[in-house]
Amino acid sequence: MSFTQIAVANFAVLLGAILQASTGLGAGLIIVPLLALVSLTFVPGPVVLASMALSTLMAWQGRREIDRVGLPMLLVFLFVGVALGALSISAIPPKRAGIAFGLLVLIAVAVSASMPRLPRNFPVAAGTGVSAGFMGAISGIGSPILSLLYQHETARVLRATLGFIFTLSSIAILIGLYFAGRFGWTEAWLGCALMPGYLLGFFVSPPIARALDRGNSRRAVLIISTLSAIGLIARSVA
Repeated sequence: MSFTQIAVANFAVLLGAILQASTGLGAGLIIVPLLALVSLTFVPGPVVLASMALSTLMAWQGRREIDRVGLPMLLVFLFVGVALGALSISAIPPKRAGIAFGLLVLIAVAVSASMPRLPRNFPVAAGTGVSAGFMGAISGIGSPILSLLYQHETARVLRATLGFIFTLSSIAILIGLYFAGRFGWTEAWLGCALMPGYLLGFFVSPPIARALDRGNSRRAVLIISTLSAIGLIARSVA
């Protein structure tokens, strides 16, 4: 992995972390396809590890704002989805991983664009938790689905609750990837190399987020994510 690749990857991470503060969309939606274009080695283990630098800070900063209603039930199904994803990821041929990641990004974009209002009952928690956990383990992207449950909460509750959920789910994903043979010292080092982008994004995002128009920046995330996913799929089938 060259210094240039690490620098470009951190820029992608920085961009995603900043846009998350202004749009409410998970940073992974834009970070994962861009990182995969730099190198598929960054996905999913390294980006999941690195993202914990952001989610842990978000959870700790808003720890009094975490919405605990239905949270234990959601986490149980989330962990089930993580386990299924970890068991399935070894079935994806490395040369075709870009196609899988690209398709999952497009699915996440479609979910984020529609953003239906969902009740937090048992069937919804089961479907949302399993789907988010599965996609998180496969590609590092699960936040758009989880965001559907909390999209109508205040910004502080949304950031704190999702930050808490992402931290716990990231730990579960890394454990699952380790036992699936997809997370080791190399992936851990790459994850640490990406952390500066997340940390910088966290600390510089407030003034930038206030300056950005929420509608336009959210639209930019969806467009960039879609184009990146299409480019990733095209490169993988070439």
